[in-house]
Amino acid sequence: MSTTRFLSKYGRYTVGIRRQIIENYATGESRVLQQPLYAQFHEGGLRPEERELALATWVFNGSYQEQDEVTIVAPDYRIGLLDTEIAQMANGWSDDDRAEVENELARLSAESSTDMILVPKTLIPPPWPRYDDFPGTPEELVQRLIDDGHNFDAVITYERSMQNRPEVLAALNAGQGISEGLVEWEPEEEVVG
Repeated sequence: MSTTRFLSKYGRYTVGIRRQIIENYATGESRVLQQPLYAQFHEGGLRPEERELALATWVFNGSYQEQDEVTIVAPDYRIGLLDTEIAQMANGWSDDDRAEVENELARLSAESSTDMILVPKTLIPPPWPRYDDFPGTPEELVQRLIDDGHNFDAVITYERSMQNRPEVLAALNAGQGISEGLVEWEPEEEVVG
């Protein structure tokens, strides 16, 4: 199951997913029939594209200013983030609990984007439609990107958000230096014989 991320206009936004149900007996005893489930957003941890999405979606009135009384403080401290994979580990949710949280938050964000939005899986399109299925080695991928003149920052961001393959990211980082003319490209020679 891949991680799903949600943004909130409020830093410590909380959504009740499932309420607690308690059965009380005449003896004064009680039994919990259903445990509550809450989705708690936190400030920080925003990716650059998520920050831009939040700023494009909401207006943050009443911003603080720096000491120079001109520079506005970015509203990052006001934007809440919920990464369901991190929340599952932190709260001890089961896979079913996590799926329930994701489904309810997706439903609520689809109804109204005034408080919360679902972050799209990728905000950057792939370099070409079948990039994810490229059959060659990471070095061949870098060579194709250089030959076609792709923006390595965008490709690295896309790779991190979609497949996050360590060997491909290492080759892309090396390829970025090559495309900027910082290092020489020396493709591996194929030994035949």
